[in-house]
Amino acid sequence: MVSAQRTGEPYAVEITDGRNILRADTEKDGVGGHTGMRPHELLESALAACIRMTIDIAAQRKGIAVPPCTVSVRLERLEQENRFHVAVSFEETPSEQCRDLVHRAVAGSPVSRTLAKPMRVLPAAIDPA
Repeated sequence: MVSAQRTGEPYAVEITDGRNILRADTEKDGVGGHTGMRPHELLESALAACIRMTIDIAAQRKGIAVPPCTVSVRLERLEQENRFHVAVSFEETPSEQCRDLVHRAVAGSPVSRTLAKPMRVLPAAIDPA
């Protein structure tokens, strides 16, 4: 579980899991700033991080050398669905075996599998002060 609390600047929040802290922020009508990633960028970053980790884990298990690479994710919000566009950029040409591993990692990463399922946001539980 994570929690978010306002930091003092308009719309800026600190998010914690009890061990780590990150900041998020947004701007609306000239209010707010750039002290952290926007909430939708946090969704993109969760997917990018998970895919990158999944590539490393799969490569280690299979004994496949993976050239240094960067995973980029862009969220496209449409009327009927949302799409996460994933790109993997390598510093050198990957082998065919590596390419196959990357395709499987993109589809099989835990966050990819989570986002691929239908979702609902449940009503907030409001705890009294």
